[in-house]
Amino acid sequence: MAKPRPVSGIDPSKRVRPNARRILATRIDEVYQYDGLVADPANITDLHNMRIAFKRLRYLLEIFGSAFDADLEPYLDQVKAMQDLLGEIHDCDVQVPMLEAHLAWLERQEALSVERMLTSARRTRTPEDHEVALERFRSRLESARRTDERPGIHTLIALRRAQRVALYARFTNEWRRLKHERFRQHLEHALGIR
Repeated sequence: MAKPRPVSGIDPSKRVRPNARRILATRIDEVYQYDGLVADPANITDLHNMRIAFKRLRYLLEIFGSAFDADLEPYLDQVKAMQDLLGEIHDCDVQVPMLEAHLAWLERQEALSVERMLTSARRTRTPEDHEVALERFRSRLESARRTDERPGIHTLIALRRAQRVALYARFTNEWRRLKHERFRQHLEHALGIR
């Protein structure tokens, strides 16, 4: 996670509004530093860091909102919506690898179980028990397959990947809209920045 940038020029002897402007200007810059980086859906870390930057901006708008004359609620709503959207993308980015790791674990567990069953069968059976042991092995394997959770996990992975694609498309559309509508400039104007 990207650390917040330090804010220069804070003067505790000044009123809240001038200091809040400096802090908010820095946090707005933090959000927009990811502009070109999030154009690639594979930049998972940058998307997550942008979400954190939106989160910081959101909380500071909530904290300092009463220090400004302008109604900041529409800006706050938009910042929160972007933070939430990026959070949903991040959830997909975290869940898919976790599910894939679980599938790999299941594969390893199955391989170990089969190896144990074969080793046990080799040690205990006599040549005439071969058919009985093979049938018992098939029965156990079939029973395990009926309770196999892998098809459901594969389905869930596919759903989360598709959801991620749709969420990312929604994010890029919203981000373009904000830039087209000059969201940053309007927010900075409402805060008296620049």
